[in-house]
Amino acid sequence: MTESEAIEELKYDCNELGKAIPCDTSWGCSFENAYGMAIKALEKQIPKKPIFSHNLSDTLSVFHCECGNTIKVSHDVGIMKNNNAPNYCSKCGQKLN
Repeated sequence: MTESEAIEELKYDCNELGKAIPCDTSWGCSFENAYGMAIKALEKQIPKKPIFSHNLSDTLSVFHCECGNTIKVSHDVGIMKNNNAPNYCSKCGQKLN
């Protein structure tokens, strides 16, 4: 099962439980919160490309994560090979591609 498939299953299950258990009970709201947290955590495991901002030089580029965190990446001249790009955002934990 992939992260995307797990997210869809959790959304479906949460929706079905929500129909059976109203949120006006403490248990009803807590399961919705737990499912929401699980979905957000799984979404962060799906790699996303950082947003290119600009080049500082021929060997240094600036990217931004969706959360707004600035990521500086050094690389070979003119190409993004042999770079030091991080695998995860240091601010929000989003997996980067």
